[in-house]
Amino acid sequence: MPKEVGLFQMVNTPSSHPNILKLFEWFDRPASYVMAMERPDPCKDLFTYCQEQGGVLDEDQARSVTRQLLGALQHCHDHGVVHRDVKPGNILIQTDTKEIKLIDFGCGDPLKDTPYTDYAGTNEFLPIEWYQKGQFLAGPGTVWSVGVTVYDIVCGDCPFTTYTDREMRQVEFCAGLSPGIKDFIRCCLRPRAKDRPTLEQLQLHPWLQQSC
Repeated sequence: MPKEVGLFQMVNTPSSHPNILKLFEWFDRPASYVMAMERPDPCKDLFTYCQEQGGVLDEDQARSVTRQLLGALQHCHDHGVVHRDVKPGNILIQTDTKEIKLIDFGCGDPLKDTPYTDYAGTNEFLPIEWYQKGQFLAGPGTVWSVGVTVYDIVCGDCPFTTYTDREMRQVEFCAGLSPGIKDFIRCCLRPRAKDRPTLEQLQLHPWLQQSC
């Protein structure tokens, strides 16, 4: 069985999550495989959706997306899966209901307590420890990618363009953001992995408790 198919089955068994794309069936072919999946309609990937909104989302929209994303990632970890490529391009958003779906487990892996040392994901969203040591843990690495994703959708770009220890310790924000969302992002992007909140703790952050 292809690993991506197995990971999708893990997150869909025994029950699926409303913010993770469903896999209905898969078919093996001589040189490839085909997956029959849920097709939300109307929808766009979050990167495209942000571009069509003028490049960024307001904080209420970002808060709704973040709540759903954290729920989906928590479900993945609870079912033994780490996504490893969280970014706006791997999130679908239904343009009418604003419900999101986490997609593309091609970089995913079974969850483990030891570090991941193989390259998987997208440079802009990999945590600082990957560039320091060539490895990262599932939980802190996922939280970092959430921070970069939220920064990206409210500022219109990723926080870092140079992947060095010095550059990735400082986060500069665009104008107009509330102290709450800045604190949320800073929590995710703490340089020391052990200082970052867990996914469970992150869901309790005061910024997420505000009403949209």
